[in-house]
Amino acid sequence: MKSLIVAVAALLIAPVGMAEAQQAAPALNADAARSLADFQNFGPHRAFVIGADGRASWYVGVAGADAPDIGRLRPEPYWSMRGPKLAAGLIVWSHGYMAGRNATSGAPQSWIGRFTRMGYDLYRFDREWIVDWAGDATALADAVRKAREMGYRRVVLAGQSAGAWVSLAALARGAPVDGVISIAAAHHGEVTKMRDTTRARSEWQNVIEALKPGPRVVLVNFAEDTYDVGGRMADARAAFAKSGLAAVVIDNPDGFKGHGAASDLAFARKFGGCIESFIDKGTKQQPCSQGQ
Repeated sequence: MKSLIVAVAALLIAPVGMAEAQQAAPALNADAARSLADFQNFGPHRAFVIGADGRASWYVGVAGADAPDIGRLRPEPYWSMRGPKLAAGLIVWSHGYMAGRNATSGAPQSWIGRFTRMGYDLYRFDREWIVDWAGDATALADAVRKAREMGYRRVVLAGQSAGAWVSLAALARGAPVDGVISIAAAHHGEVTKMRDTTRARSEWQNVIEALKPGPRVVLVNFAEDTYDVGGRMADARAAFAKSGLAAVVIDNPDGFKGHGAASDLAFARKFGGCIESFIDKGTKQQPCSQGQ
């Protein structure tokens, strides 16, 4: 037991407590220091442990939270909520979807932790089965309105794949949000299984062209995404140039391939900071600003 030092027990820990814990820990080696940075930017998180040899490990969890549902939104399990009066804002995670698999218990992508560190409450918009896209988007928009009525000062929607699409669709339906982070948006299935790829492209164009200036939007698209019919980021740039909507488009970034590329911690390390900066302050920083 003496060889282990619990550096961070982070279910309810305050930033001051985290600093004190780090001061009590032994010096970190390079791998442990990077692991600590990943841990701090991951949400929800539970504990960070450093051995006497300077090595580190950490644990995150995804079950149980004491906060009220907001319409169809539910609080992210294992995460302490501040409530609408004390929180800096509300960030809503919408997961991807795969037929026949329950995706409602998976943790958000790790870059979400940057917002919880800023004091945002973290809720989820879960859809175990997708049978009514329009209804889901409307329900998400309605839940955002309710969150505003409860007193949340800022609201950000974020999602991957189907979750990204429904977040953009909710914005198109007038959801009063401050920002949307769309990672590899999709909802028509893999391209090789589509009967008509033009439908996927035209419906994407309809959603993007319906977005109005005001909220800040981040779109992320990866090379070799089997759900991508192509040309969608060009559609988005053209639509945003016409409408004047403030946006960052991260299109086929080097080193990241495939539909789920943003789940890699490397994505959070490289792009988490600039996504946070743009959504929170409207500031475009490298590497998010490349090609803008």
